[in-house]
Order: sequence, then structure tokens, then C-alpha cells
Amino acid sequence: MSDSEYFSAADHELNARMARGELHRYDWGVERIKRENDTLDAREWLEAAGEDYGVIYELSHEESLDAVEECYRRGAVLVEAMGHLPEDPADNSVDMLLITLPSDKASRELLFELEELIAGMSGYQLSVDEGQNYLLLLFK
Repeated sequence: MSDSEYFSAADHELNARMARGELHRYDWGVERIKRENDTLDAREWLEAAGEDYGVIYELSHEESLDAVEECYRRGAVLVEAMGHLPEDPADNSVDMLLITLPSDKASRELLFELEELIAGMSGYQLSVDEGQNYLLLLFK
């Protein structure tokens, strides 16, 4: 199967899930972005990279770890580093964190507040909590 056939079939499946009400439109977009990028558990990726390498955007390694831990303190189910990640994490950075959102309202609010803080530095449009499964934090 060629890349174009794969993406066409994958888009068809995502569209069908959305039409059946099984997939929120925000999650549809995130699923498409996930197909084009690598995702790794952010904490594991940063720990494997060590102090001198893996970072989130222009944060230091320690600040990057703190950002991931803050997501978990606020209730994230999973935090993934997203980008073009080589197998060797050395000398690598990402500019996106993918948060799998919890179901409880209080934790979701805390995570959307974190997005607001990051968006203030980055200038991107904020998401609205509509019951989606994911929150994509952009550090650009």
C-alpha cells in the first residue's frame, strides 16, 4: 500500500468514526497530526535523552521535565512528546506535547489553564473543552 493509499484509507476511517459520533472533531485533527509525527512518552523520552539533549522547544532539559510533570500534576492521563523523533533521542527537541485528557472536570480545567499559559508565550489559538480526548500543547 502506498503512502497516499494509506492516508486515504486512514482518513476514511477517521471520517466514518466522526460521522458515527465516535470521534470529536478536535481528536480527528490530532489523529491526523499523530500519523505524520512520532510520539513517545514524554517523561521516558526526556529521561532517556539525558540532561544534555532532549528538550521541549527552547526550554532547558530541567524545564522540559518540569513541564511534563506539571501536566501530570494537573491530571493528564498521558503526556507524549510529538515530532520527528529519531531512535536516538540525543540532540533532539520537540515543539508539541500531546496530552491525553482525564474525564474529571476539575483536572481538565487545570490542563486547559496550562494551555492558556503556554499559548500566552506562543501566541496560538486556545482550545475549548468540548469533551475531546486530547489537548495539543504547542511550544512555538
